Amino acid sequence: MQSWTSMRSSIEFRSAGYADIVEVARNMRPSDKRELYAYDPTENPEKLARNLAAHERYHWVASSGWRPIVILSAIETAPTLWQVGMFATEEWPRVSLGCTLFFRHEIYPMLEKAGCNRAECRSYIHHATAHKWLEVLGAERECVLNDVGIHRDTYIQYAWTRTAFETKKTIDKMSLFC
Repeated sequence: MQSWTSMRSSIEFRSAGYADIVEVARNMRPSDKRELYAYDPTENPEKLARNLAAHERYHWVASSGWRPIVILSAIETAPTLWQVGMFATEEWPRVSLGCTLFFRHEIYPMLEKAGCNRAECRSYIHHATAHKWLEVLGAERECVLNDVGIHRDTYIQYAWTRTAFETKKTIDKMSLFC
């Protein structure tokens, strides 16, 4: 895949397997735990990793040195419809810029090539860091979803759509679908 080097660290991206996913899941930020375990009262990192690893082709790990820090995902849920996501350890700030570039240069083109018309992401209402990053990536806030999951939490749905990108033509001088 790709590697990016910044003044702060060298970041490597590769396909994520079970070991990468479970390592990040065991050490993920509390805000990411709240989001990801909305449907699973066991909060079991191994179970989460098994479920995600079943879609290994569309999961990537961002590492700095030997440490996996971030898992990025894109899963096709129906023809032309994708669910995207990310969870990270507390080291997220070290790799956030590299992950933004990876998303724009690798994941966007992969979605376009796969025929994606819509990519969605749901984020826990109080996960401000995630909301800011999704907006930097060009996702549009669409609606508030009430009573999500076992704790009846409130989530915000974000989406990237082909129509929005054709209308806007660029996101920070980069286009997703054009």
